[in-house]
Amino acid sequence: YLIDRVDSISFAEDQGHVAADVTYNGITETTDGYNISLSVKRTETCSAFKISCVPTVTANRLNDGQQAANYIDARSSGTLYYQDFTNATLQGAEVVAGGEYTLVTVGYDKYGIACDVSKADFTVPTAPLVGTPSVEWTLTEAGTDYITMSFTPNADAKEYYYCLFNDGEFENSYNMWAPMFGFSCKSDMVKSWGLRKTFAESYTWTGLKPNAYYDVYILPCDENGTNADLIVARVKTESLGGTGLAEVSITIGDFGSTDDAYWQKVTYTPNDQCALFRDMLITKEAYDKEDWGEQGVKDYLMQDNPYNPYWNQYGVDEAQWNADPATTYIAAAIAQNANGEWGPLTTVEFTTPAAAAGSKAATFKAGTAIATPQRIVASKPAATKGKAVSPKKMILIEE
Repeated sequence: YLIDRVDSISFAEDQGHVAADVTYNGITETTDGYNISLSVKRTETCSAFKISCVPTVTANRLNDGQQAANYIDARSSGTLYYQDFTNATLQGAEVVAGGEYTLVTVGYDKYGIACDVSKADFTVPTAPLVGTPSVEWTLTEAGTDYITMSFTPNADAKEYYYCLFNDGEFENSYNMWAPMFGFSCKSDMVKSWGLRKTFAESYTWTGLKPNAYYDVYILPCDENGTNADLIVARVKTESLGGTGLAEVSITIGDFGSTDDAYWQKVTYTPNDQCALFRDMLITKEAYDKEDWGEQGVKDYLMQDNPYNPYWNQYGVDEAQWNADPATTYIAAAIAQNANGEWGPLTTVEFTTPAAAAGSKAATFKAGTAIATPQRIVASKPAATKGKAVSPKKMILIEE
């Protein structure tokens, strides 16, 4: 068609609910794996459907028909079924005992368009526990940046695992990482990430935040390796600081360069009343703008920023910032005492030296309106392990 002669383009699509409503009826373990009993009823406008069985944490993300169809096709289970099933068996689903799974169907209309999603959650049964495996725990010591706990398994616990998480972050971590790692239940994550033990012991976590709660998840297992219920121990580190005036002193250090960038060292030192403090480096040009100044910097630093690992500081901070030569900066910091009261803003103005002749360093800017240089942080890519495994073919059979 000549595009200038086309008035409009539309795509045919059946209206209404186009879905294959799935119902979970049970599961049976066989020598070849598990057979899942189910039924599927198509709506009036549903011509065909695709089906798969996936971990529930992954299924929770599959709410769009095309998205779910793409996922099912990628698992080599994208067979189209053009009939209803009243007493069917799904064979070839890769499930494990104790795992939380979801049957997911995608309905297709008569034009072959993936439309609505239907789901049915279920949990694969586990073998009965041998005895009552459990683990007693005790918080034996807590400092401002560490905690020490003791763990004592009972006679029925052949092994146990434990893993520490920031307060309230376990659920988010599971939802984020389970699809990538293939976890089918929360116990999988604790067993994979935690420390495995078979005897009583003590353990110390270091590098923690002061005055912060942590959740330690403990997984006992019986003599056959069957998981018992997770145990959650909530612990807390000691507080820093006092109830007096919290202040930070600032010392300007060396200016230098690497092959990649110029840098400026600044040391921020809190007094003994500081529970936490925050610091920054900003160009004087930005500081002097109407929407910044002393009050703007205070407002900025007093806002919480949970996604910045360097936002809250608890001890002497020897920061190394990206900075330009021959530029005037303001180093700023503000502290909070143990009562949550903010002290005064401390600022130091200084000018960096001119660049040395012949220097090859490239200037790195933050690229933000506030012109705040970034910290220089060395890092290396995380290692990956494992290999790709072709999934088994899922087959739906009417009994």
